[in-house]
Amino acid sequence: MGYILMPSFAFRTALSEDAGVRSGFALSEADLLAHLPANSPLHDGLTRDVTMRVSAEDYAITVGDLLFALGATAQPGMPTLGMRFMALLPSWRSLYAIDELLTLEAVANHYLQLRVRGPEGQAAIFQELGERTAGKAGAMEALLEAMAFDLAYSPFFTRDVPLDDLVKLTALFESEQLPAASDQWFDQRFVNYLGSHPERLRDIHWRQFEGLTAEWFQREGYDVQLGPGRNDGSIDVRLWQPGAPPGAPPAVIVQCKRQARKIERVVVKALYADVLAEGAGAGLIVTTSDISPGAASDIAARAYPITSANRAQVQQWIGAMRKPDAGIVADGLAATQDEARP
Repeated sequence: MGYILMPSFAFRTALSEDAGVRSGFALSEADLLAHLPANSPLHDGLTRDVTMRVSAEDYAITVGDLLFALGATAQPGMPTLGMRFMALLPSWRSLYAIDELLTLEAVANHYLQLRVRGPEGQAAIFQELGERTAGKAGAMEALLEAMAFDLAYSPFFTRDVPLDDLVKLTALFESEQLPAASDQWFDQRFVNYLGSHPERLRDIHWRQFEGLTAEWFQREGYDVQLGPGRNDGSIDVRLWQPGAPPGAPPAVIVQCKRQARKIERVVVKALYADVLAEGAGAGLIVTTSDISPGAASDIAARAYPITSANRAQVQQWIGAMRKPDAGIVADGLAATQDEARP
């Protein structure tokens, strides 16, 4: 097992880059330390200015722990390729003896090294993998997925991601800027992060909360119009059933309230007035808190066509939208497999 000897500030920089690039975040050292598990073997050294001697295994595990803390992966740590393969193929015990499994892992790692260095010899190596998984149901698919995970997450494989493709984690809490893509209202990386840190939902920027709401309903199949954020007449999101004719009144108008206090009666009454003015079918209050008993009483007593989604409901939305390991595919692996076939 190899060791790395560097000053702690150099390790902080390296970890910020390795975990950041693999999670899609531009991480500062402050972000790194805030998400470093307290039980990390590197925790004490990274929080001081010292020279550190770190094993390659501990370094990789720390990257994995940070990816998990950032919501990018579904489990902490950095399993080896063989461990991932066994987790993905529960029937491996009936298919491989231990020595066969170790050989398969070694060959797969060799293939990955060749893939990183260039295309020479890849087809031949891939053919060997095919021979070692032939007749073993699900083995090739599990091996490809395990290899893809290694390429995506292991700090021992370089990830070339343009800086423009990274997003600052602080933007979730400080920025009004939403994704520029026409088919996206809220960044998937932020969804994954909030899935790991539901306690931070109340801290996100109010505009990001509006984007999160719009994103949920778009994925639910609605036609969505997100308001400008400011000077929007208190209507944050408009929803139409798919296929609604142009100019039709919204099916639902949405008021987003990212706040700690409960929703009061005045908010309900104002939203009802907007429902009438727009000719909408219903109103919805989405909040990081909950609706107050008085407001709920008014809705029931006056039969307002208004419902609410509270903090718990929004967290359920996030859980449903969360995609740890999003975008991790066997990039190029399947194509090479096809090329290797006679």
